[in-house]
Amino acid sequence: MKIGISQEFNNFYKSDEIFSRLKKIGYDGVDYSLSSTYCCPDPLFSRPRSEWVKHFEEVAAALKLNGMEALQTHATFSTNFDGETRLSQRCLDQYKREIEATAILGSPYIVIHPINIALYGRDKQLDYDVNMEAFALLEPILKQHNVKLGVENMFGWDDVRRRNCPTGCSLPEDMVKYIDGTHSDSFVACLDTGHMLINCVSPADAVKILGKRLKLLHVHDNYGITDNHNAPTQGIADWKAFAASLKEVGYDGAFSMEVSFASVMKTDKELCWDYAEFAYKAAKRILEV
Repeated sequence: MKIGISQEFNNFYKSDEIFSRLKKIGYDGVDYSLSSTYCCPDPLFSRPRSEWVKHFEEVAAALKLNGMEALQTHATFSTNFDGETRLSQRCLDQYKREIEATAILGSPYIVIHPINIALYGRDKQLDYDVNMEAFALLEPILKQHNVKLGVENMFGWDDVRRRNCPTGCSLPEDMVKYIDGTHSDSFVACLDTGHMLINCVSPADAVKILGKRLKLLHVHDNYGITDNHNAPTQGIADWKAFAASLKEVGYDGAFSMEVSFASVMKTDKELCWDYAEFAYKAAKRILEV
């Protein structure tokens, strides 16, 4: 199984060095982030199309030169980043560019978060309806560029209790409903292991429920409270059970980790490579099951 990791070093290193050093560790590819920060699309996309197309062609060339792949991309989030309840024309136009960029990078998948409206069981039908509407708008663009959208399991924020909580698409059963509700092969499952832990669901059990819908992963660990994005084994997930479930359903995608390097880079930016190596070795051990 190919092993990938989120690409979180752009502010410190150039693409060529990032891909070269990750390849040296053993990685096969990256989860390429297309956004700048939370709710902020990359300013690159505000330039003429010719400029951002050239940029992603150069990134694709750097990946190929270093024997790496864009295993998947991650779109700007939240999906309604302009604060609208539904997918606005501004957001849709941005995703058109990001889906095209995904195709230029040679990635078969882009992860676009579901719009979060429901908290706990409240407004789940509205949440579903709004997302079906958004998916219908995105489908022709996905088809045009031969890219599939990874529907990710999410969580919401309870302002009263000051804690994370389930939203409309949090449980594996929710993901099945959302994906099957599109009646389109352009939508697949992206299982986020850390988000499942927050919502008190075993990632191993989620894999079995998703079955053949599961095509990509956001692998990371936590202690079931906050979205730490720790490397696997740095939390409460049962990784032996997870690996066994992947084998059981015949998962044929990559073991792509969404690990955060922010904490170690506060000490020294070079520590990110040590942490990336630790994550890679943990993944290799997990997949030996």
